[in-house]
Amino acid sequence: MDDQENDGNLAPKIKSTASGARPYFAPFPGLSTDNTTRCHRCHSRKVKCSGEQPCTNCSKAGLDCVYPSRNRRVRVDERYIKQLEAENKRLRVQLSQKADVAASGGETSVSAQSPAQEEQVPSRDRESNGAAVPDSTSALHGSTETQPWFLDIDLPQTPKPINEAADTAFATRFRQVLSDPNDPHCSHVPHNEYASDDAIMSLAETPWPWPKPSRARLLMNVALMHASRCLYIVRPGEVLQAMENSFSDPHWRDPIMAGKLRALFALGELCSSRFVPPGQVFPGLGHFAQATRILSYLGEHPTMDFIEIRLILSVYSFTLNRIYASYTFAGSAVRMAVILGLHLNIPPTQLPDPVLREHRVRVWWSAYILDRSWAATLGCLPSIQDEDIKVDMPSNKVVDKGAPTNGDFSDAGYYIAYAKLARISMKVVQSIYGGKDQAADLFTKVQQRLKELKAWVEELPPALHMYATSTTTPSYPNYDMLSLHLKLNGTIILATRPILLYGLRLHAGSSPPKPIPASAKTLIDTCIRCARHSCRILSESWYNGAFPALYHDLTQSLFSALTVLAVSSLLDHEESSSDRDSFEEAAQLMSQLKDSGNFPAREYYRHVKLIMETIKKTEEKNARVEIPGPSNHMTSFIGQGAPGHFGGPHAEERDHHIHDIGGLEVTAETALAEPSLEEFLMQPAMGMQFLDDPSSSDLLFQEGGGIYWPEFHF
Repeated sequence: MDDQENDGNLAPKIKSTASGARPYFAPFPGLSTDNTTRCHRCHSRKVKCSGEQPCTNCSKAGLDCVYPSRNRRVRVDERYIKQLEAENKRLRVQLSQKADVAASGGETSVSAQSPAQEEQVPSRDRESNGAAVPDSTSALHGSTETQPWFLDIDLPQTPKPINEAADTAFATRFRQVLSDPNDPHCSHVPHNEYASDDAIMSLAETPWPWPKPSRARLLMNVALMHASRCLYIVRPGEVLQAMENSFSDPHWRDPIMAGKLRALFALGELCSSRFVPPGQVFPGLGHFAQATRILSYLGEHPTMDFIEIRLILSVYSFTLNRIYASYTFAGSAVRMAVILGLHLNIPPTQLPDPVLREHRVRVWWSAYILDRSWAATLGCLPSIQDEDIKVDMPSNKVVDKGAPTNGDFSDAGYYIAYAKLARISMKVVQSIYGGKDQAADLFTKVQQRLKELKAWVEELPPALHMYATSTTTPSYPNYDMLSLHLKLNGTIILATRPILLYGLRLHAGSSPPKPIPASAKTLIDTCIRCARHSCRILSESWYNGAFPALYHDLTQSLFSALTVLAVSSLLDHEESSSDRDSFEEAAQLMSQLKDSGNFPAREYYRHVKLIMETIKKTEEKNARVEIPGPSNHMTSFIGQGAPGHFGGPHAEERDHHIHDIGGLEVTAETALAEPSLEEFLMQPAMGMQFLDDPSSSDLLFQEGGGIYWPEFHF
């Protein structure tokens, strides 16, 4: 076929050439080829050049064929040039670090990993390699110019983003505020402490014995007791009957129900274990791996069983620190639930059984809670928007009417409160960290979310209120109450800790420290009080044996609180020494959890060690600089009119407050009822009127920096 024929394809055709010749691209039909570069000899003779190497004319003459070098002038964006320069600098630093490691015999620092393990911080985050931090001012103040934070991982996939809402991201930003830009210890700790894919796939392919009846009943009762305390996932009577059938009927074959029972066995082994013996499989991992095999079957029509299995696997996966797998399981469960219409009210005419209707409602809201919880933890998007949910909240109508429920339904008030709190937590992430509500400034967003949390507390049923209790008695006999109020504390901390880090920047950035606005001071107080409360009740739970050593949610709450106390211990207020003690106590507890085999604690403790090293270096640096004592500058740091020191009122006010509540500790509920915070919440559209100090305003909104992470120049 003639080369001029295009066959409907507008791409130029490629002519084959002799070996070693440059490929010749045939032009589009009708286009001139007069602009082809000619060799020197053809150009001097003013004849047509074939453009090959050598060209036809030079080849026939037996002469060297030389083409002129082209030096065209092109326009390139300055940003592209800077990206090339930053990449060049990063590669030079990496080459230098590898040379240093080779010279030291292969020993690396605490934060250095092998190439197969390291998740490198992106170019603008890793200060040790000349990278810059993403522009946080736009991210936190609603600008559309948000620069996401990606981590390069040594996998064939693309780098994954790390949202600033993550607890580990906050720990990294805290260290970066106090660290030198060239310190390699201020890089992000990679997420590689989890049950590996290979281990799970190997166990899935290995026959795993079905537990004996006595062992199975024990594991099932433990799993159902734990699962029903905070979430409603399965009907206990149904799974207990299925388990008994598996023992009594030798012909029992139900692979889907077997997968659900396996998932519950895994949860039961986990909740009944206090540590992982050396060389042993993580409790429940074998049953978990077997349960995942059912996921290979993707039916066209999802069922309630498939939704329930995914929810159980999601809970267990988070304990393995497989946080992305947990988020995926919960998200797929929500999407299956949408296919079944669980997000809508089904009329009694189509499903007459009120027990089944209530079961659908409660499974939906459990899926909603898990999806929102894991999404908030990772800073990811939820699987469904709130405006698309039309189903009612759980209720006690079925129980009140005396329907035969076999005790499957507990009080609905707890699930309603947990679902509403999960909704607020997701709104905190999306508005404060995700760029929503772009017309509002950061403090206005925080104010709106705290108003919602305060309203949530006021709507709690009396049985769910966590009043201040003495530290000498067991405060939280019920795990569900402990989990609910730790979630409240964590949500308040999540909303206010950007302001806490802003206060640290003001304090650590100059000597004497710059004054902090009273409104920001109020938010910092609230954040610190909630962190103290979380650490206190978690320590008590550990002493009382109510802290599951291998479970995930309490471990995450502990890490979130101890990082706040670490910041508070550096603010030189009257309770900084007490906060330092609490931080070190919490760090010891995290170390014990790590030694017990707790997967999340392994990763968190790596952050804790780096935080302790950073605090030590900061104190040593401050000791070498002659600075006045804290008392000389405390007034200016707090700001005029600020009520007392960080974390508590003046001594006489504190004594009066303690007398009023009978020597009881402050909880998140009482922190939200503080007069200074109530005054803050009652202020109308604030704008930025509280930033009446120009120096504070400059530090808050400096170009390329922001209140949440430091500004580095290269």
